[in-house]
Amino acid sequence: MRAYTVLAGIFLMLSRLVQGDPPPPQLPVILAIVSDTPGQCSPGQNVNITFSPDTLRLDLPVMRFGTEGHGRADELALCQFTVEYTSWWYKYRFAIQNLTYKGHLTATDGVQLYQSSANTVFRAPPDVWNVSMSTMIDNKAQTAIGGEGDFDEDFKVDSGNPQLEWSTCMDGREGTGDFKTKLAFTLTATTSDKTGNGTGVLTRGMTFDFGIAWEECYPKRAVKNACGQTRIDD
Repeated sequence: MRAYTVLAGIFLMLSRLVQGDPPPPQLPVILAIVSDTPGQCSPGQNVNITFSPDTLRLDLPVMRFGTEGHGRADELALCQFTVEYTSWWYKYRFAIQNLTYKGHLTATDGVQLYQSSANTVFRAPPDVWNVSMSTMIDNKAQTAIGGEGDFDEDFKVDSGNPQLEWSTCMDGREGTGDFKTKLAFTLTATTSDKTGNGTGVLTRGMTFDFGIAWEECYPKRAVKNACGQTRIDD
């Protein structure tokens, strides 16, 4: 069975040209996962996270729509959870440069997976929780999967990140003691039904592959405290 592939956004090719540094000799380790939607993404049961040198993969095998039948209403699949990390390597920072959505859609009577989205917020306070927050990626991909008759195929949607947002430069303390370093994820898929009689199912949930870029840096406390789009003084 072939995979249905979509290239979403004019920035995809540009995002793949980001030239960073080689990855650090040690990758971050998960300390904890807290889910706001345990029915769709429950830590220890159906949230599988892999941090490799160039990809952060979130495999969510039971992510699903609220109901199979639509009746002309959109159906939303939603996962929200926060991952706490430790063991960031000294003198490195990272960014998310692109994103790939993957899954398998079984749909009838013109149901279409028309949009997938991913929002990822990085939090790395040096002294006080919520001192810095940065949106690493806020992506909405117009996917157009299915939409005519019946559909039963794997799909893959490649999407870029036109404006890189770098994390703070790690100084070796992140993830220790009160230095809580976290990534908060909000992930969605949305279907529509133009006939009102169709059904749509994510047969194996969804997988989100975030392309990672690394850059060597020198941590400066004044810069670190000011890192992020939102700070405690804002």
